[in-house]
Parts: sequence; structure tokens; C-alpha cells
Amino acid sequence: MFGKLYNTLVFVLLFCHDLCDCQKKKETLLSEKVTQMMDWTSKRSVIRMNGEKFRRFVKAHPRNYSVFIMFTALQPQRQCGVCRQADEEFHVLANSWHYSSAFTNRIFFASVDFDEGSDVFQMN
Repeated sequence: MFGKLYNTLVFVLLFCHDLCDCQKKKETLLSEKVTQMMDWTSKRSVIRMNGEKFRRFVKAHPRNYSVFIMFTALQPQRQCGVCRQADEEFHVLANSWHYSSAFTNRIFFASVDFDEGSDVFQMN
């Protein structure tokens, strides 16, 4: 009887330890993601993303922040005049947010251009 109780206690302690390690890993990953996003935002208000960045920083968990994404086709061969106008306005909005007193590390602005992340445009 004591052996079963001891084994159960050891199992529970190991399980809780694994949960704590998992939680710490998630917190570390989240902290790294936010730090990276803040670093990019310090250089430009709108973060340029390709498919890999989009999957890692927008689609993947953990994530305790929001990202406003502008999908564009800005390369000259695409001839998207509306994309250019919308992109300019999106940058104005992102700059306004970046320099406002309400700025936090919970909201980011990013863009994905078709020619840099065409796989993103095909995601569900």
C-alpha cells in the first residue's frame, strides 16, 4: 500500500514538474516573440513579414498580443494602385499608434506582400 502511494506521489510530482517546465518554456517563447516584435517595431512601425514570420509570430501559439495585418501586392509588375494607397494609409495608422501615449507591446502592425509571402495568401 505504501509503495503504491509513494509511486503515485512521485508520478504527481514529476507530472507537475513537467507542467511547470512546459509553462516556463511557453513564457520564455512568448517573451522572445514579444521582444523580437518590439525590436522590429522600434525600427519601423509596420513589420514586414514573409511566410515564415507570419506563421511564427501571427499563427503560432503562444501569443498574448494582436497583429493588424495588411496584405498587399506592391511590386511594380502587380500594378496594384489601390494597394499603394492603402499601404500609405496603413503606415500612417501604424505611425500614429506607435507614437501615441496608448502604445503597448500588445498591438503590432505588419504587412505581408504577395511576392514575399505568397504561401500566406493561400492559407485557410
